[in-house]
This record gives sequence, structure tokens and C-alpha cells, in this order.
Amino acid sequence: MIRLTVLAATLVLAACGGASEDLAIAEETTKTAAPVAPTQSLAADGKPAAGFYRADDEDGATVIEELRADGTFVFTDPDGILIVEGTYVQNSPELLCFTASAEDAVEDCWNDSIDENGVWRSVNQETGIRSVITRIDPPKAD
Repeated sequence: MIRLTVLAATLVLAACGGASEDLAIAEETTKTAAPVAPTQSLAADGKPAAGFYRADDEDGATVIEELRADGTFVFTDPDGILIVEGTYVQNSPELLCFTASAEDAVEDCWNDSIDENGVWRSVNQETGIRSVITRIDPPKAD
């Protein structure tokens, strides 16, 4: 955001003409400004979205989900066998969208909520599949 603000100020100064000294100051500020930390998205439980989850759907299927801080995900079965990987966006604590790494993949979004009993429920927007989500510790490496 700092870079964007400084860039906008630089463009305004350049448009005014004859502001080469101000332009040099603005360019130097751009070079020395501290990088802005990315905003950490939150999951339905109010904790950072990045982490490990167990998703149990209504048909009894279980998926272990790893959401990484860099916006990538890996889904495995309970035995650690890869199901799918790709990128995700936690648009809000109530909306999580995945896009598989396959070339023809489309975004797959889920509506998340915590019910009155504290159970985290997730519903696929397209298919209506319902899952119960549990935040878990990272699986132990073999």
C-alpha cells in the first residue's frame, strides 16, 4: 500500500511539471519504504486460515486439508495419499474458495459457519455437499 501511495504521489508531482527534486524524493521513499506484511485471512473459527483440517462429508468421506500461508493447498486422504493440490482464497471467514492446479480447473467455493453447538460446517456452493470441519495438528511425518 505504501508503494501504491508513493507511486500515485510521484505521478501527481510529475504531472505538475518542474518537480524533479520532489520526484527524486518520492523515488527514494519508494526504495526505502518497509514492505507491508500481507493481511492474514481468518477461517470460520477466527484463527488464521493457514493450517491443517479434517473434513468429513455427509457420505462418510474424509479429507485432510493443508492450507498454507502462501495461498496453496494440498488435500490428502487419511493415509497421506495425494488427492488434489492448488491455490485457495479465504475471501472471508464464511467463504473459502479452492482452485485445483489442473489446467481446466474452476474455482470451487464453500460457505463456512459455526453452529450453535460449536460445530464447524461447510457447504459447497455448487454441489450442496456438506462437511464437518475440524482444525487438527499437522500429521506426523513417517
